[in-house]
Amino acid sequence: MSSQRIAEWAALRSLTHALNQTRDLRVALDAALTHILELTGLEAGWIYLRDERDQFVLAARHRLPPALNYPGLAWQGECACQVACQTGQLREPSLIDCSRLRIAIGDKRGLSHHVSVELHDGLRTVGLLNLATSRWARLAIADQHLIAAISHILGTAIAQARLYAEVSVRRGQERRALLSLSQELLGSDDLEPTLQRLLRIGTRLLDADACAFIEADEEGGRAILRACHGWELPSDQAWPMILDDEHPHLWYLPERSSQLPAETLQRLPPLLCRQNFQGHLAVPIEIGGTPIGLLMVNTVSSRTFLDSEAELLGLLASQLAQLIDRERLHQAELARQRLERELDLASEIQASFLPDCCPLLPGWHIEAFYRAARRVGGDFYDFIETSPTASGHNPRFGIVIADVTDKGVPAALFMALSRTILRASAIDGRPPVAVLQRANRIILADSRAGLFVTCFYALLDPSTGHLTYANGGHNYPLLYQRATGQVTPLAAQGIVLGIIPDPQFTPGEIILEPGDVVLFYTDGITEAMNPQRELFGDERLSTVLRSVSHLSPHEIVEAILQAVSAFVSDTPQADDMTMVVLKRV
Repeated sequence: MSSQRIAEWAALRSLTHALNQTRDLRVALDAALTHILELTGLEAGWIYLRDERDQFVLAARHRLPPALNYPGLAWQGECACQVACQTGQLREPSLIDCSRLRIAIGDKRGLSHHVSVELHDGLRTVGLLNLATSRWARLAIADQHLIAAISHILGTAIAQARLYAEVSVRRGQERRALLSLSQELLGSDDLEPTLQRLLRIGTRLLDADACAFIEADEEGGRAILRACHGWELPSDQAWPMILDDEHPHLWYLPERSSQLPAETLQRLPPLLCRQNFQGHLAVPIEIGGTPIGLLMVNTVSSRTFLDSEAELLGLLASQLAQLIDRERLHQAELARQRLERELDLASEIQASFLPDCCPLLPGWHIEAFYRAARRVGGDFYDFIETSPTASGHNPRFGIVIADVTDKGVPAALFMALSRTILRASAIDGRPPVAVLQRANRIILADSRAGLFVTCFYALLDPSTGHLTYANGGHNYPLLYQRATGQVTPLAAQGIVLGIIPDPQFTPGEIILEPGDVVLFYTDGITEAMNPQRELFGDERLSTVLRSVSHLSPHEIVEAILQAVSAFVSDTPQADDMTMVVLKRV
């Protein structure tokens, strides 16, 4: 879950809280407009409410330009957005050329268009939200979802306020219970008890015998009885129960009926048929315009539900949709936190595979650096102290640098495998070509992930400076020779490990003299990219190495990192960066 999404959710919750602070609808809408404009970043806004004569009446306005001062000629008659709403064209947020701004005279502050979306309570249109802007562009998907969520909250709030205003003596206690439930849903962090309470209250408010939430399982192609009150359920079935194993949405059920079995379009599912319901009223549960299930109430005797009761169930459905959406967000945040903890642990485990420190060799200085592009990466380096050879040669010292052809967790796992195989292949002191050949065979035999690893392996005799090496498709290390002052690559032909069974590797060897430097690196250094999409490249790296070759390996690493950082500026790191610097002193 991104931080922007969490921030938007917090702002939406603040908006909902503001709407619930007052029972005066006009005051609530004025406060809501302030929150909405801050949340969306738009310049001005106004809200129409639909009255009993089906006319739009201006109910709230905020930050209007002087040309749109209310009242005035610009506000007389209908406008384009009202016509679009009456013809059903504003179900989704739309950008409209404002007819009122077009005819207004005076300072318009550059405003010409507004985002319009209808406000509805689940059953009917109750108003219209306009958010003015000076920018003319298509609405981004994220902005559409955000404004749709705002309209959903406003529509629910308007319905709540009107519901409260219309409370009668006979229904007063029930309506207050619904408002109390709305507050409880906003403050509850536990889905199941709150869901059960909503169904019990729905049953009582509508004088019904039962209430149920049927969840549409699109992936499984079935409808699931997620929660219910007043149903007779078999004791031998696991919960939640499958209501229909063929249709996730119960399309064959009527919206309302006094004789449910007779008016359904096909035979009722066995579990629903067993309840012997007659009276039936159902509304869809939608999140972001997508139906996710059905909320329905039923009676055992024949009954025709009224429009006011359908409106009440629609309001309950809106509350339920908000509850489920918040629970999904909560679960996504928990999953993100679990993933963060797992990645932290993976990063610690991966760090344990890298050497704790650089080895101390008389006459040599060594420095290493590693930084992953993500929490975990696919680069690695290693230092291997080999066993004495059968011919009696002194122990030699192996240097490995490698790069798995992927990023993230898969690359980290393959890195652990490759590092173990290379170490096991090199520990007995065999020549670099033999090490890469043996490692390639084992990787091909053990890996089925389709990943590959580039690798450069060098074997150093510390007493003589003799360095032999072989290359498995990796970047050529750079050699600085103090005698000539030149930087040249340690070129050796070879193919990436893990692709073909019997690759050919060309051996190479040099003698390192005092003052000579070898820089081993991965392509995260040379392929670092600046804002103009230029690569840092081999030539810049060679130039930096030549200019700082007199420094210690630690200072050489720092100088290269500073040069790369200055080159890329604010461009995010795209690939793992690894370096090993070997210097004879």
